[in-house]
Amino acid sequence: MKITAKDFDALTDTAMGWKGNDWEIQSDRFLDKVSFDWAVCYWVDSAAALILARTFLEDNGHAFEESYDDNMESYILLTNFDMYEMAVTA
Repeated sequence: MKITAKDFDALTDTAMGWKGNDWEIQSDRFLDKVSFDWAVCYWVDSAAALILARTFLEDNGHAFEESYDDNMESYILLTNFDMYEMAVTA
């Protein structure tokens, strides 16, 4: 299955900067212990979207970490892949 960056963008609901944005203060909202060194956090609303977005990251050699955000009731993907930075530099 070929998932493009545009597809990845469509799979995500929200994206925010992660490192240096004080997410550590809210660490209890994440199901698993997460690292705060990643550049970006992407939220996805379903397990299917998580699997597809994760496949894009894996297929393109982007490291990531996943968890679940109880406050947003969404899965999260933490990564250094910045969809929006790529769009600016592309």
